[in-house]
Amino acid sequence: MDCTGNCLSCGRCGGFEILTTFAGELEIVPRSGFGIAVDIGTTSVVLALVSLVSGEIVARHSFMNPQRVYGPDVISRIDAANKGKLVELRGLIGDAVSNGIEVLLEHGKDEGEKLVEIVIAGNTIMTHLLLGGSCEELGKFPFKSSLKLNENYSLFNSRVKIIPWLAAFVGGDILAGLLSVLPHGNKRFILIDLGTNGELALYNEGKLAVTATAAGPAFEGSEHIGGASAVLDELAEMVRSGVVDETGFRCETKQGEPSPCFVSHLSQKEIRNLQLAKSAVRSGLEILLDSERLKYADLDAVYLAGGIGQVMNADSAITVGLLPSELKEKVAPVGNASLGGAARLLLSPNKTTADMKKLLLDYTEINLAEHPKFNDTFMKHLTL
Repeated sequence: MDCTGNCLSCGRCGGFEILTTFAGELEIVPRSGFGIAVDIGTTSVVLALVSLVSGEIVARHSFMNPQRVYGPDVISRIDAANKGKLVELRGLIGDAVSNGIEVLLEHGKDEGEKLVEIVIAGNTIMTHLLLGGSCEELGKFPFKSSLKLNENYSLFNSRVKIIPWLAAFVGGDILAGLLSVLPHGNKRFILIDLGTNGELALYNEGKLAVTATAAGPAFEGSEHIGGASAVLDELAEMVRSGVVDETGFRCETKQGEPSPCFVSHLSQKEIRNLQLAKSAVRSGLEILLDSERLKYADLDAVYLAGGIGQVMNADSAITVGLLPSELKEKVAPVGNASLGGAARLLLSPNKTTADMKKLLLDYTEINLAEHPKFNDTFMKHLTL
């Protein structure tokens, strides 16, 4: 299957491909052998085989997360784990990742190098399920983990590092994403990882503030095909064409005349779900900025990552109000930043580990459900 861009950035196509060199701006520390970077998402899993000698991404492999048989989102997986299915969930993802590693190593065997290390990034729940950690505390307030990560693990016949999570619903995939974009050198930026859930991180000259919001049924199950991005484009066109009013109501008639000629397949329920999702993300963005007393103009960049974020049209996001127009020139898709951060830890371990420790040392988690401004901000951004 042909790829339209850097395959490290994209989780949409299956199988594996020969990839271009990654991390041109990194200080690569050459060492013999291969490494494997892994991004375990709720919907899909992506692995990259990395040459530790050259820094080249030799091959990539992706597949749907087999745990989806227990539900499409993290809440359903937590529920299943807490009802006696933890062993099954762990076995599903462990076997699938092991098979993926075998596929990659088969692709790289001609080079005669050995697998030295694996780095895994994933959201908090996916990480717990991989390690067989209890999800009991993650499923109830105040949503804290009782699992303590080790510095290294022995898994898949290799040494494994797991990038730690920041909060129950802000995982190691977000921390890895931050590690991926830090070499760009911006002093203040927002990373928005939009997939089955919405996770946001504000980096402010070394300080970090993070939050998460449920994107809801509007985005569920669309990460692997970019479907939710297309739906967002369709809603934006409906707004431009006047097919929906600012409340999201479909205008079947306008002053007795037929609606503008635009055919849409979105139902009223789907429109409402998109409104709820975009308002939640926009509210999280504004509350994060407010927590650091920053304005949109203070940001150097807005990085869009995740299964949906990486293919999202910025103009459409602005039209429906998911992003403000002030950020239009600052939006930059960064693809699978979680996988990129895991690869960076393989290629430049000392510098990346130092950056990771700094981020973990000084960060604030904002619980939107308990924030005094969330309800008003959410209601304000429901309109189109």
